[in-house]
Amino acid sequence: MICTNNLIKKNWYVLFVLTPYEDSFCSYLNQRYGADAFSVKMENYRKDKKCIEIKSAFPGYVFVRSPLPQDAFNDWLFHLEFKKGLIKQLCYKETTALRAEEIRVFEQFLDKDHLFRMSYGHLQNGRLVIDLGPLKGFEDYITKYDKRNRLAVLDLFFLDQKWTAGVTLKEKDE
Repeated sequence: MICTNNLIKKNWYVLFVLTPYEDSFCSYLNQRYGADAFSVKMENYRKDKKCIEIKSAFPGYVFVRSPLPQDAFNDWLFHLEFKKGLIKQLCYKETTALRAEEIRVFEQFLDKDHLFRMSYGHLQNGRLVIDLGPLKGFEDYITKYDKRNRLAVLDLFFLDQKWTAGVTLKEKDE
């Protein structure tokens, strides 16, 4: 069983799973083994339904925080009873797949439910300014804003892809 004591340093591991099994695999690891496993979700505006929905931010990726070192985690993973949907672990020789700066980004942007919430902002002199949400203070990382789909592209790479985040503009009198 994996210890989840918050005082213990936790390593981050990344598992690649079949997309339809993300949530069930996380649920299995959390309930059966007491792991801290999750799939990162984000609030996303659906223009066809004109509402905000929750979708996977990194489809097919499951993240596990554990005090186990890499070798012990590998053994634990190998001996899992339920492996439906598991494709492989993403890791580098002798180290976990996430770098310290990637972990910091996760901790800054995600809430306690591992959800990347919608940010809200306005345009000022043609520049996007975030008033509320996880992107507040990170405007310099926004490289592109798609007003129609309410998505911002960030100059942050993670698992060889750029982050996207939901941003809704508020109409503001200037």
